Amino acid sequence: MIVEYPKNEQNKLLPLFSNHKYLSILIKTVLKEKEGEIFVDDIENPNVALMSYKVFEIIGGDSKHEMAIEILRNITENRMILFPDEDWYVFAKDKIVLSPYPRTKFSSEKLSIEKANELLQRELPKECKLQKVDKIIVTKINPKLAPAFLPFYKSADDFVERGLAYCITESDFILSIAGSAMPIHDNEYELQAITDPNPKYRRKGFATAAAAALIKESLEKGIIPHWDADNEISARFALKLGFTKPIAYDAYLCSKNPLK
Repeated sequence: MIVEYPKNEQNKLLPLFSNHKYLSILIKTVLKEKEGEIFVDDIENPNVALMSYKVFEIIGGDSKHEMAIEILRNITENRMILFPDEDWYVFAKDKIVLSPYPRTKFSSEKLSIEKANELLQRELPKECKLQKVDKIIVTKINPKLAPAFLPFYKSADDFVERGLAYCITESDFILSIAGSAMPIHDNEYELQAITDPNPKYRRKGFATAAAAALIKESLEKGIIPHWDADNEISARFALKLGFTKPIAYDAYLCSKNPLK
């Protein structure tokens, strides 16, 4: 029988999800923040687990355990599946309908303050300003940009206190922002950058400037940004910022679960 694991103890499951090589910062943060719904085979001694968070269904534990099939049975259709290893994928591929969803993981080891400073040399339009997001600015975040950040924090103040972000403003309008997608834990975070979709703000270097300023302060404080791309534009942007060693991998979309 699969049961829901107590939310206030989710951080105890970190070892069960430790085999994930990709999006590991997201997984760790969800567990520490106790934000997901997690289902296990045994609350006292869990062997297999399924974490449900936003669009993701993330699997943990031993694919050879007798309850592994029940984890697959609980996977929701049309969600993004992350397997911790090849054994889980081999176990699942003939039981549920999976379509690969290509992603790319990057290394942060070559990020540098020098590279960030180089990117910051490009002048912004006179009417635009690069600013660190503070308690005043965070309340003015463009509604088109806010969903990329604020839902992962308990409040605007929480975003400022436990996150880090820079933005580009035009008067009081925030047209681009780069920041920690989730609260920072263990001096590392997933970097997110987004610009208002209005074409007049595109290809102006706004996201580059905001991300470069963010990377610079992060490195100065001993904090490591990470990048995981889900499309080619995002991958090229990562390389521009100084991320290196792209590794292609697949998440999977579960289009049908015949086990249900």
